[in-house]
Amino acid sequence: MAKSIITKKKRKDERNVIKLVRKSNDLVEARYKFDIWETRIFTKMLTMVKLKDEDFCSYRIYLSDLVKDFGLESNKDAYERLRAGGFKLMRKIIKIIKNTDEGMMELSTPIIIGLENPLDAEPDDAKFINVSFHPDMKPYLLSLKSQFTTYDVRNILKLPSSYSIRIYELLKQYQRIGRRKFELKELKEIIGVIEEIDLNGKKSTKDNYPLYGNFRQRVLLKAQRDLEKHTDIKFTFEPIKRGRRVHEIMFMISSNTVAREEPVIQEIPFPSASGSNEDLVDELHNLIEEWVGKGLVRKWVAIHSEGQIRKGISYTLNQLKRGKEIENVAGYLQTMIRQENLKDPIEEKKKKAVAKKSKEESKKAKKKELETTLKKLYMELTIAEEKIIKHIYKEEDIEKNEIIEMAKLSRFSQYDENLSEDENLKNPIFAASYHNTNKKKFPI
Repeated sequence: MAKSIITKKKRKDERNVIKLVRKSNDLVEARYKFDIWETRIFTKMLTMVKLKDEDFCSYRIYLSDLVKDFGLESNKDAYERLRAGGFKLMRKIIKIIKNTDEGMMELSTPIIIGLENPLDAEPDDAKFINVSFHPDMKPYLLSLKSQFTTYDVRNILKLPSSYSIRIYELLKQYQRIGRRKFELKELKEIIGVIEEIDLNGKKSTKDNYPLYGNFRQRVLLKAQRDLEKHTDIKFTFEPIKRGRRVHEIMFMISSNTVAREEPVIQEIPFPSASGSNEDLVDELHNLIEEWVGKGLVRKWVAIHSEGQIRKGISYTLNQLKRGKEIENVAGYLQTMIRQENLKDPIEEKKKKAVAKKSKEESKKAKKKELETTLKKLYMELTIAEEKIIKHIYKEEDIEKNEIIEMAKLSRFSQYDENLSEDENLKNPIFAASYHNTNKKKFPI
């Protein structure tokens, strides 16, 4: 018992030591997408690699340490999610772009090669997983002499998004320079907004935030708030356009030395003037530029949600396609966009058609299922009948003789008195008569 207490106290003391994450710059800029639970396991592994290490070893991670480090005490599912995050991490591939003597190369490698955990049901504070880095990760974590980034892990422990953590690392790398510029597509690929997916063996890519306005709102502005609230750096950013589209993002990085308890995060509204939502303004304006100016569209974007605006525009355009005469299309659009619960008859008709088709397909599937069940039951019935008939023929002489006599009386039995019973039963016509007589006498 004493030994167990000492072991736990030692682990608790070690958690109070400042721990650093040290990664090569190539690894910082690698392409991968982890969810927040996978990121937490990966981060803990990084803190366990020592500066003097020459090779990887198996790292034991106590889940209770992670729960405490990341402030997850109130999450009832934290232990299971962390454990599952470790298993999911084994299936993840990281892509590292590196400059070699043969030119630029892309290394695709797993992160970890093995994970084990105890099967015995133990108290939460005794649960752990053992994990091992893949050997391909050695040049990016061990014996780093130059071209690497280091930071205090406490800066990212409270970040709620894996995107925010990746942006923190990318900007921390350039903190001394104070500026960093990315092509928009490259940034999305690095942090996993654009991810590679496998569709029946064919590789494809998926952009989770194809509209810049959504990417700005859900990723950049959220990371901006997260970093200023929880980390030692903060940033502002400017979109750089090529034509109408945002092509690059310029980040301005500065130290975040002002201590904040729990700052109130204000809701970020849509801008009323040109800005990151200008792409959305352009897209919507292209649909209705015949009737309204861009300034009015910009006003709508500042006031209403994107979905509500699209519904209003779609409703109006569908009315025009149906031949409805609208004298003031701009005014009509304005009225429709103001409707919060607008229902388009055409869209509703499409939804009903889809629902009807789905219902019909469901009925077909149910019918097929019932037909299959019926066939199965018929087969089972036939087998049961055959067993009874065979039993009567072999074991019950009185019943057998009685049934044969009854079968002889059938108009079409074709029973031949010159043949034995067995020979007569080889005649399909008499055999059918015999089987039918059996079923009548002994119905199932």
